Amino acid sequence: MTRDNASSGSRRPGRQVIVDAAVRCFYKQGYEGSSVRDIAEDAGVTPAALYHYYASKQDLLMDLITRFMASSIDRTEDALRRAGPDPVARLFGAAQSHVLWNASDVASSFIVNSEIRSLSPANREQHIAQRDRLQRLFDTCVEEGCDKGVFTTPWPHEASRAVVVMCTFVARWYRESGPLSPEEIAWRYGHMALSLVGASRGPQFEPPTYESVNGR
Repeated sequence: MTRDNASSGSRRPGRQVIVDAAVRCFYKQGYEGSSVRDIAEDAGVTPAALYHYYASKQDLLMDLITRFMASSIDRTEDALRRAGPDPVARLFGAAQSHVLWNASDVASSFIVNSEIRSLSPANREQHIAQRDRLQRLFDTCVEEGCDKGVFTTPWPHEASRAVVVMCTFVARWYRESGPLSPEEIAWRYGHMALSLVGASRGPQFEPPTYESVNGR
């Protein structure tokens, strides 16, 4: 997400300050349990300052969800490009990328995947379109692997959906204090994704080491 610079003095705060406050409130209290005043107080602004950027709490939720999903799509597309033409490398890379993105912001991921119930019908339709676009990236990858004979699952669409759900829901349980780094979790989930589609061979990638995870 692009961060707007927070203003000082009498100038209005940046949009991202308000979005960050909304994430904290929605994550702790839920969308219905969070008022505009709650969000404004958490952001250290007045409700009027919040309304400068958003016409309603619904607009704020939708902006949060839309931006998170857009980044999910962009990161998955980038992972597929970097992986090249091999379906094994492509699915492995896409699964890793999706795990890392959702683990990087567990609060936003939780909101995106739990507060669809709180969206208006028009906003829900827009969100589902983004979700379908992300899913289609994985579907295409699995279909290509099946066509080339490197994936053996008889249910490519079901397996593809299972991969996305599995990688997304890392955010439900991942904690920074846990024994595994996000990179280690992503590496394992990359392998599990390949197992789900019945990959005939594994990727030729070394598991992450302490040095690689910590940039040494």
